[in-house]
Amino acid sequence: MRKLTIAALLFILGSSTIFAQGVDKPQYRIAAYRAGIFLGNIDIELFPFFAPLATNNFDSLALALAIDSTAFHRIVPGFVIQGGDPNSINGPISTWGNGNPNQPNVNAEFTVARHNRGRIGAARDTGINSANSQFYICTAAALSLDGNYTVFGQTIAGLSVVDTIVASPRDANDVPLQKITMFVTPLGSNPSVPPACTLTSPADQSVGVLKTQIFTWSLVNDAVINTVEFSTDSLFSVITNSVTAGSNRLNSPTLLSLTKYFWRVKSNNGGHESAYSNVYSFTTAMGVPVLVYPGYLAVNIDTNPTFAWKSINGNVTYNLIVATTTNFTAPSIVYNQSGLIDTVEQVNGLLPNGIYYWKVNASDSNVTGAFATRYSFRTFLTTSLNEMESDFRINKVYPNPVTSELYIDIDLKASSTISYSLTDILGKVVKQEDKVINASTKTVIIDVNKIKPGNYVLIVTKNKVIQSYKIEILNKQ
Repeated sequence: MRKLTIAALLFILGSSTIFAQGVDKPQYRIAAYRAGIFLGNIDIELFPFFAPLATNNFDSLALALAIDSTAFHRIVPGFVIQGGDPNSINGPISTWGNGNPNQPNVNAEFTVARHNRGRIGAARDTGINSANSQFYICTAAALSLDGNYTVFGQTIAGLSVVDTIVASPRDANDVPLQKITMFVTPLGSNPSVPPACTLTSPADQSVGVLKTQIFTWSLVNDAVINTVEFSTDSLFSVITNSVTAGSNRLNSPTLLSLTKYFWRVKSNNGGHESAYSNVYSFTTAMGVPVLVYPGYLAVNIDTNPTFAWKSINGNVTYNLIVATTTNFTAPSIVYNQSGLIDTVEQVNGLLPNGIYYWKVNASDSNVTGAFATRYSFRTFLTTSLNEMESDFRINKVYPNPVTSELYIDIDLKASSTISYSLTDILGKVVKQEDKVINASTKTVIIDVNKIKPGNYVLIVTKNKVIQSYKIEILNKQ
């Protein structure tokens, strides 16, 4: 298959050895000729630290002179120049980019290294691990490719030559009208070690750091990948989070609320790692609960709904507010309860065909957190209420708390299908079923023996009429 496009690859670490002590970066000079006329040299260096397979493959091809006389057979302004196909030495133009099926392939090595201008990556066809001799050089930042393609080197000199190549006249398939060939010569290796960076934000000993915090540090020009480490102790005896970044900034990883963290950064230039940066500490803010039920813009909700939200870290209580307006003014608030320990709360007496808004926040003895983004929902229509009153009525849900079997007593005037689901406080459905109920049956039995203890929301539905209940499942004896 023709290698004129670069498709997504899965990250597969092709070697069990990461050179913790570092390894010098091999450097090469690519001499480019267009129609036999010398255009100039492109000097590159490879990244053996995190792309050892692709680096070793290029080394082997260069040593065997297998890249010499191949062409840059694809040129796309504002994107890449691509070459290295042995078919382009003597084969028809129609075969350029198809590759030689006898070439050994190289597994993908994905990292967070960015596709900046001048970066070098491995080209392949639709096979996941089908890269071999073909490579591309980014003529401009191609950040949409980040995280999907193997980056294994960069241009260190001669980008003007790359620009000359990509500006060459080309046909409708992006093949240069005049053949552009290349010859590769080893230049040696680069043993440099990147300098340590300096942390910048959040400032040292910051408090109330939100989950949206962006962590930044000083720019290290030689850095390709940065490793950011977080710990709850200053000696980093246990690293709670280790995250890599392809620039000098990182969106906050998943951190516990109301927790003190220490963080540091080390940089990687593709061959060697720097020393660690200085260490900063910060304390996270009170977490914001995630709303679960009733869901965003939910409809046909019972007038006695059970509200549920996800718990957050810490010894906290919750405040649930339900209102009829988006700004939660005092006259519009129909329910306002603080000090809730559970993350499930039933509210009674809402009106049918009403639009309601709800939100939750958390607090402890010292801090009150921000409210979650409000959700809205609509209770069932009056016609649905009439249907429920005349045709479908739940008299009782028992026992609650329950250990083994939960019973739902239902009044029906005619046989009908009843749907129920049990949802945990994370919004995950742990049990659901449709049951055909005869008018004389009256009772639905739900076996909860295999469901772990905790708080749940029972949602019962008939003909779009939805009723919900807070259910507590206890430990089995």
